[in-house]
Amino acid sequence: MIEIYTYPLGMVQANCYVVVKEDSCLVIDPGDVLNLQPFLEQNHLHLEAVLLTHAHFDHIKGVDSITEMYSVPVYVHQSEVSFLQDPALNASLSFYETIVCHSKAIGIQEGKLSIGKFDIDVYHTPGHTCGSCCFRIEDHLFSGDTLFQGSIGRMDLPTGSVMQMKESLRKLSALEDDLPVYPGHGPATTIGFEKQWNYEMKHL
Repeated sequence: MIEIYTYPLGMVQANCYVVVKEDSCLVIDPGDVLNLQPFLEQNHLHLEAVLLTHAHFDHIKGVDSITEMYSVPVYVHQSEVSFLQDPALNASLSFYETIVCHSKAIGIQEGKLSIGKFDIDVYHTPGHTCGSCCFRIEDHLFSGDTLFQGSIGRMDLPTGSVMQMKESLRKLSALEDDLPVYPGHGPATTIGFEKQWNYEMKHL
């Protein structure tokens, strides 16, 4: 059983998730500085890793602050490792910022990922970016900017693709209707709700 804590961070309020299981936790998409120390100390938690659904600036800006305090690995799809240090690819230049993340990242691909007490299913879901991923931890899906409540991620930034997004949404639509979805922006939803009400999911 996991517990999920949501922190909207940064100028575009990207959702950062702290996922807790027993005495361990993961951080997903720290889009700005997040002071984890009081939370970890009060709850006697050990931070295992940082997971990135993709490497846009609004999901990576807080990575260095975490890795400077806690020597934990950072995981991102192998096609986006270079995005962390490239303001053009991480889209910060498009928003008049220059975000460079100095933390070294471990490239991953679709499949199983085991980190401490967490068993994670990694779904490669390109479309918003070439390396966008969704992470399934137990019966919870963290969808990044692939799928939102009522909408989907934009496809006009570097490495975005309309064709790949459609294939990724088809992949997600095959999952259980009652599967909770925790997106990169906005409120949580379910696969079934999106198949019924999300125009893009209804018209694949």
